[in-house]
Amino acid sequence: MLHKTRPLTQHSTKWSASMASRNGHCLCGKISFTFTGQPVRSTICHCSNCRNRTGSLFSAHIWFSADQLSTDWQDCAQYSFETPAGRMMTNYFCRDCGTNLFFRTPIADPLIAVCAGTLDDANDWLSPGKELFCRNRPDFLSIDGTDPFDTQPF
Repeated sequence: MLHKTRPLTQHSTKWSASMASRNGHCLCGKISFTFTGQPVRSTICHCSNCRNRTGSLFSAHIWFSADQLSTDWQDCAQYSFETPAGRMMTNYFCRDCGTNLFFRTPIADPLIAVCAGTLDDANDWLSPGKELFCRNRPDFLSIDGTDPFDTQPF
């Protein structure tokens, strides 16, 4: 079982005004990024797109408004595809090391999802709020403190 989590909100003890900006980077270090301000939401996702995109059984994302994120987009490779639900998704990754960094989908505009594993200090403050596509979650996995949804609620 993973450690107990709780939703990330303005009143979360894990997020404070002193955390005005946070940094992250890809595996090789070619692409780095900074985001400012508080995240809009945090999610764990078990959908087939996230599984294939990350090569893992689930993915963790921190969602920000695109204007909160600063990076050199020219260094990012991108791949756009249509999901089984007929929605477009664009994945951004390092063209050198292949690290998945962000993704965007028109249904969430103007938000961008930052892959939580690329953040320098996510263990210090990350607290997933929603767990998506739980119908695909492996039986052995349990994440306490999230709002579980069988599909995508937004």
